[in-house]
Amino acid sequence: MKAFKPSHNFVSRVMEEVRAYEAMRTPYPLRVRFILSTKVARYVLTSAGAILGLINLIRMYLAVFSPVMCR
Repeated sequence: MKAFKPSHNFVSRVMEEVRAYEAMRTPYPLRVRFILSTKVARYVLTSAGAILGLINLIRMYLAVFSPVMCR
């Protein structure tokens, strides 16, 4: 181990393998990140969150006051 000398193309060969592995693993997250970076997607997600928040507030309101109104 003291006299270990890597071949002259060791670093470039390993880096090519690393880049190939990363290229194989990253297409899906980049596509999702690209879709979420568009303004339309942001507006859709914001609107959906606001609508779900309002529905949740109405649900909580009805859960508190509906039993009182039924008596």
